Amino acid sequence: MIIASIAMEELALSHILNAEGEKLQYILGTLPGTKPCAYPQDVLAVNKSVTALVEAVTQNQMLLKNKLSQALEFCPIPPTGPPPCQPEPSPCPPPCRPDPTPCPPPCHPDPVPCPPVSHRKHTSRDSALQLTARREETLWNPGSRLLWRKQSQSGKAIRWDECAPTEIYLSPGKTYTVQCTLNVRTVVPAKGTGIIFLRQSPCGMFTNALPLCFPMEYLAQGPQSLCMTAVLHPCSDCGCETYLSLLLDAKSALCVEGAVMDVAELP
Repeated sequence: MIIASIAMEELALSHILNAEGEKLQYILGTLPGTKPCAYPQDVLAVNKSVTALVEAVTQNQMLLKNKLSQALEFCPIPPTGPPPCQPEPSPCPPPCRPDPTPCPPPCHPDPVPCPPVSHRKHTSRDSALQLTARREETLWNPGSRLLWRKQSQSGKAIRWDECAPTEIYLSPGKTYTVQCTLNVRTVVPAKGTGIIFLRQSPCGMFTNALPLCFPMEYLAQGPQSLCMTAVLHPCSDCGCETYLSLLLDAKSALCVEGAVMDVAELP
């Protein structure tokens, strides 16, 4: 808005200079449809008036230049694309993860209702699961997994357990699609590249999903939407479930104002 206001002022100054030029053309009789109609002293008086106005415009132009320089200094540089992402360095858990034991009471209490986030409903007859962020204004710390709560579920190939709110369980030997939309912002000004991983355990059960990379400066402007899509094809079948979780790798925490994850079984 500041840069747009500077452009409008520049436009106004151009009209003023154009009007002064037409004033000189009129007094000299060079304007189409006019003829000389002034004495030398009149020409000098008009010339003096135009000179004073041009000097005022020049001073205003210097102020606008300084104003524009300061505005551009705080204007974020458009991202040129994040660097190639590296695979997650942390070691994988044991080859097979047994079914989780029942969670002792009490489990996590019901969270504050999350604001609605636009999403696309799955119409497939196969298994599907839809999750939303655990609570409104969730603080997502680096190295931690995002907490979820169930919105809807169908079928048995995909499941989610209230006792493990960060994990989505997938039956082996099937193909799944994952769509995740997050509305996030930085808590404090930060630089560098943030990475969101779709981590699976045990590793190697499905094809790896590419991580989502984003510049941290982009989120400092306010809440921004980040979208992540992946198709998981089975690579091996050891007869045990695989669980997915969303992991943050960044230099500072993020505030999750809303999030939706859709996981569906493909035919």
